[in-house]
Amino acid sequence: MGDYRIKSGDTLGALAKRFNTDVGTLMKANPDIKNADLILADAKLNIPGSKDEFKAEGAAKGPDLTGGGTQQTQGASGAEPVGDMPPGQVGDWIKQATDILKANGIPADKMNPQDIAKIIEHESSGNPNAINNWDSNAQKGTPSIGLMQTIQPTFDAHKLPGHDNIRNPVDNIIAAVRYSIDRYGSVSNVPGIKGLNGGGAYVGY
Repeated sequence: MGDYRIKSGDTLGALAKRFNTDVGTLMKANPDIKNADLILADAKLNIPGSKDEFKAEGAAKGPDLTGGGTQQTQGASGAEPVGDMPPGQVGDWIKQATDILKANGIPADKMNPQDIAKIIEHESSGNPNAINNWDSNAQKGTPSIGLMQTIQPTFDAHKLPGHDNIRNPVDNIIAAVRYSIDRYGSVSNVPGIKGLNGGGAYVGY
């Protein structure tokens, strides 16, 4: 969910280094930039999956999200799988959250667990206590927090009763998935996921 307001004196090369990416990736995420040597102060720069300035508050990063899991989630009818469940702790959190969401009427085919895992990997590296203190949301006093980097107003609007802790990984996934479905129709339609699945760069949602 990252964007940055360009300041006078910034260069694309320096910003790419600061946000742990490269100039080409920044230009793909910001198609309005035609010349890497010409960026405008006060313009908004989309930061694809930047993690370098997240601050961990007491929890280690989650496991590597790559690799093949074998457990599958089922479609709303219970017949059709919508994707392999990722392995490890992050996969366990995703399974818990999607089971709760299905019990609350969310169709399984709108929340592919592999795509949820990709968002988690790019937004927080699997750290449920990650907090983004640099982007425009932080400047407004509502930093992106948790496994899927939701801001508090978005979390509050999309959480389920009894799942009120933005730093709880399962609660964070529940709210972020409901937000993604409300805004984009499904997790797989989140722009960053469509970008990755189409061979492009991840862009925060």
